[in-house]
Amino acid sequence: MYIRHWAWRMQKRNCTWWFLEEWSLGNFEDIDVYKGRMRRQHDMLLGSHLERSVYTKVYSYTHLINGFAIHLTSDEALDILQNAEGVRAIYEDVKMKKLTTHTPDFLGLPTGVWPKLGGPTASGAGVVIGMIDTGINPFHPSFLAQASNGGGWGIVVKSGKFKGKCVTGDRFPGTACNNKIVGAQYFARAATAAGEFNASRDYASPFDSDGHGRLVT
Repeated sequence: MYIRHWAWRMQKRNCTWWFLEEWSLGNFEDIDVYKGRMRRQHDMLLGSHLERSVYTKVYSYTHLINGFAIHLTSDEALDILQNAEGVRAIYEDVKMKKLTTHTPDFLGLPTGVWPKLGGPTASGAGVVIGMIDTGINPFHPSFLAQASNGGGWGIVVKSGKFKGKCVTGDRFPGTACNNKIVGAQYFARAATAAGEFNASRDYASPFDSDGHGRLVT
C-alpha cells in the first residue's frame, strides 16, 4: 500500500484531497455498470469512516483512475482516511499560479521536432489535442469553423472520428463547438467548495476568463 500526503503543509483546514483506490474492471462488465459500482464504493468508503458533516465529495473519477476528490473541514478526518483500508494514495489539491512563457522556444520545437513533421504549419495535422487551462474563447478568429480573414486562421479541421462533449454556459453557447473546438467542459466544483469561485470574475462555463487558456491553445 502506497499513500502520499502533505498534511504537514496544510495551513488551512478547508482543503481538497484526492483518494485513489484499487479495483479492477470485471470481465465483460458493462462500463456504465462499472462506473456506477465505483461511485457507490467511493460513497461507502466515505460513509463508513467519516461523519457527513466533515466532508463534501466533489468528484468521482472512473476513467483513467479509480478515485475521488473531497473537500475536508477537519485534520482528524484526513488522519482517519490515511489509515483506511483500500486507500492507496492521497494528494492535496494545490492552487497553482499561471505563468506564460515562450514554450515552443523553451522546448526547442522550431529547430527540433517541427521540421521533422512538416514544419510549424503542418506539424500535428489531424491530431486532437486536449488542453487543461483557464478555458477557451470560442469567438476568437483562431477557433472559427470557417476562415473569415482570408488567412490561415479558422481553417476547418476534419474530426469526424472524434465525438467531444460540449458543455454550454456563460458566454459559451451550443454553437461554440465546431470542427475546431470539438469539445469543451469546465470543472468548478473544487473551486466552489473551497470558496475560490468568484462569479464576478469567473465563468460557469468553458469560457476563458483571463486569456491564458486562449493563448496556450
